[in-house]
Amino acid sequence: MTHMERSPPSLQNLWICLICGHIGCGRYVSRHAYKHFEETQHTYAMQLTNHRVWDYAGDNYVHRLVASKTDGKMVQYECEGDTCQDEKIDALQLEYSYLLTSQLESQRIYWENKIVHLEKDTAEEINNMKAKFKETIERCDNLELKLNEISKEKQSMEKKCTHLNTRLSKLTQELREEQEMNRYLRANQTELQAQLQDEQRKAHEVAQHKDLAIGELQEQLRDVMFYLEAQRQIDHMPDEARQEIQEGQINIAAAPAPPAHSSSGSGSAPGGGGGGGKFGGRKGRSKRGK
Repeated sequence: MTHMERSPPSLQNLWICLICGHIGCGRYVSRHAYKHFEETQHTYAMQLTNHRVWDYAGDNYVHRLVASKTDGKMVQYECEGDTCQDEKIDALQLEYSYLLTSQLESQRIYWENKIVHLEKDTAEEINNMKAKFKETIERCDNLELKLNEISKEKQSMEKKCTHLNTRLSKLTQELREEQEMNRYLRANQTELQAQLQDEQRKAHEVAQHKDLAIGELQEQLRDVMFYLEAQRQIDHMPDEARQEIQEGQINIAAAPAPPAHSSSGSGSAPGGGGGGGKFGGRKGRSKRGK
């Protein structure tokens, strides 16, 4: 089954597909035959005017045997006029196509190898970037944890600072009060020192008066003790001796007597004079005490 083009084709450049019979214009007119190859991958097409067969996959003629127009036998194709020129152009294009194909193939291999290396390098770089990204994420997580801890410490320190500021204000107020009190105390200290010196002077005078009074009292105490001792001794003496002492007198001479007179005097007054001499002073003192 053949398929004709919708637009009127040129009869000089029509090609028929040897696989399905599709008819279309050649590549130099409307390229319908080549488009059919691109759509169906049918590689062989024959030109209707000279029965030449073209291989689209190999991009060349398959052979040059064509049917003779006179008797229909297969003969070697010989180009004529413009047709031969077209074949030369096609051959030249084919040669350049092979050259370009080989160059493009080498370039393709080169660029494919380069792409492989680039892909490998890119993959390694991507892996490195992933590792760095993972490490960066871990560092960010650690930094966030540290930031949270530091934020908590900051809040705690702010509370402590507020508490310390309050305490500092209170201590400052107390210090002012203490300083004011110290000023009052220093002002009163001078007055108190003057009063203390006055009191010390008065106390010294009182102590002197007391010392004098104590001296007199001690003198009186000695007299009393002497009297009591004499009274005790007299109480233990016999009655006659006590009587003699009570009746005796003490005479105080103006000057001491010579030894001869003193011995005669002592003989004329045995007992009585001696008793009076021993206890006369005490008796007189005792009487004075009474």
